[in-house]
Amino acid sequence: MKQTKEPNLKIDKKSLIMAVFSTRIFHNEGSLVRATYDSVELIEKVRDDDLIERIISFYQNTHKLDLGSSMWQLISSYQAPIHKALMENDENIVIKTYQNPGKNELFSGYDFLRKSCQVEFEYDHIGLAYAKLCLDGLIRFAEYIGAIPLDNPESWGAKTTSPYDAETIIDNLDSFAWKFTLPNPYPNEFGLSTSRGVLSYRVPQALYQAWRIKKLVQGIENPRILEIGAGLGRTAYYANELGIKDYTIIDIPMTATAQGYFLGRTIGENNILFENEKVDENNPKIRIISPQTFIDENNQYDLIVNVDSLTEMDKLVAQEYWEKIKTSTNTFLSINHESNSFTVRDLLLKDLTLLNISREQYWMRRGYVEELIKINT
Repeated sequence: MKQTKEPNLKIDKKSLIMAVFSTRIFHNEGSLVRATYDSVELIEKVRDDDLIERIISFYQNTHKLDLGSSMWQLISSYQAPIHKALMENDENIVIKTYQNPGKNELFSGYDFLRKSCQVEFEYDHIGLAYAKLCLDGLIRFAEYIGAIPLDNPESWGAKTTSPYDAETIIDNLDSFAWKFTLPNPYPNEFGLSTSRGVLSYRVPQALYQAWRIKKLVQGIENPRILEIGAGLGRTAYYANELGIKDYTIIDIPMTATAQGYFLGRTIGENNILFENEKVDENNPKIRIISPQTFIDENNQYDLIVNVDSLTEMDKLVAQEYWEKIKTSTNTFLSINHESNSFTVRDLLLKDLTLLNISREQYWMRRGYVEELIKINT
């Protein structure tokens, strides 16, 4: 385990705030006392020149995108040095950037593995709070599929303080779901220590989302999935493990390059396609395209998914997405919070008579709503 520091209260205000915030969003802190944290050690160097060349080409062809008045406009300013290296074909800098994202802001906005967060994990209390948060997510997924009983704080002798460890939960998930892997292609990724590798916060979220996708398209032969705003691409990774091969990702260009690198390193660069690369209908792969390509194409999908994304966009951009979604699928799964200037429901208002919407609290994160929208065309 990486050696960490004790907190210095004079200089560690930001870290303490992060720790307090983490405890606020636990579902059941009493079950998490066995959580232990770790970080990925140095990774064996790989030759990924071909993948990097494809990423540079994709970015140069797609980087012009109007983000409107959204949080992503600010985030893109943090990534200016990466943009410069990509546009100038500086392969040495690009390789270092993508192989070690903990030293830059490539993952800013969607993952803790970035330079601005690394200092947080130098302190034991932060690492432990984060590991608990990761275990909390794993427990929630296990409760969702029935691999462990749902906690009931109203019951006499309730198990609110009974601790779970990661290995017990993973063993149960193997029986009830599937024997998922934990790819760790990057150094210094912190998270929950497990026998399969380091499990970070977004992993249980992706496990749930991939499992939910699999169930929603059950019975459809060779289902076609499209995800709008895919973070690092972990949901696509786990959907692939579950046998879903025809999977398209739409995202802003910088984030899309990170997805391409992660998926290229984990499922193999021959199993991904960037837009403008040749599509083989008989051999579907994970395809990564720009927003404009999605708007311009006329493809149909069995399911379109959006998680923690639509309401973070400029509203006009989000509305344009909805107009395209409703002509591209009969089923749309939205998992978003409702704390921004507009909600997903706001986007749907003029089409409510055409929609059948089921709405429930999202199992995996407090404050998020899961809406399954059936579009009656």
